[in-house]
Amino acid sequence: MNVSVSLPFKLRRAFVQFAAACFSIILSASAQDKPATPATSAPAVSAPANSANPAAFSYDVVSVKPYKVDTSTRISIFTRVTPNGFSAQGMDLLGLVMNAYPVLTADQIIGLHSTSIFDERYSIEAKMDEKAAAALNKLPQDQQQETRRAMLQALLADRFNLKAHKETRELPLYNLVVAKGGPKLKESTENDPGKWHGGWGEISGDGIAMNVMLRTFASQTHRYVVDKTGLSGKFSFSLKWNPLDGQDVPAQLSDQFKDRPDLFIALEEQLGLKLESAKGPVDVYVIDHIEKPSEN
Repeated sequence: MNVSVSLPFKLRRAFVQFAAACFSIILSASAQDKPATPATSAPAVSAPANSANPAAFSYDVVSVKPYKVDTSTRISIFTRVTPNGFSAQGMDLLGLVMNAYPVLTADQIIGLHSTSIFDERYSIEAKMDEKAAAALNKLPQDQQQETRRAMLQALLADRFNLKAHKETRELPLYNLVVAKGGPKLKESTENDPGKWHGGWGEISGDGIAMNVMLRTFASQTHRYVVDKTGLSGKFSFSLKWNPLDGQDVPAQLSDQFKDRPDLFIALEEQLGLKLESAKGPVDVYVIDHIEKPSEN
């Protein structure tokens, strides 16, 4: 996910959260998230038993540098997965931690706001050796996703001294249900490759499972979203909405979206789905300790 934006500073955090959500979607468009216990130190990440390579999965070379923000100019934000590594630019700690754990919203990360380095941003380049990269890329997509998350957790524990633990808390959430008129999604064929496109105020895809869509809905509504549609399989779809609805922003920012409905209306009109308010148990990750990264 590569984004270059010029926004009022108050909107940039929401945009970073959107970038973090899109990173997880791009990492595995068809994988089902499976909550994992976060690392509290920096252990070696062992290869799964069915891996073609028994070597531990870990980043061989890591560079972490501060990213200086000039609020008067554009800010370039991205996270990127490569076959042999991970890159990030302009990401704050919230975005990095959201990439490292199986979460949908910033509300699932507890205690980070109170740290003295919450607003600092970083650029990261992390590479694994060729043998480990080859083994990782032979794994099923869901195992690749879990392994890459564990590798990023270990990186943050090693360089930022991150320590965290998981809890379950009762939080406001949305249930995603089928609207009264029925779903308007096109069921994918076996030949659909699982392609995903995410932009600001629009998403589309072919061969996409329902759970993958939840990330965008959660990042836009700032609530955890539970799939209650009962729809299985994979789908092709296109959704466009006004991501600035209700925001006090300059006209030049909102003009391109002014004729679009908000996300709730767009979901019902374009996809035949609906978000209903509810409350329920949600996995959260409590930050016990984090500090400025060690020198390269």
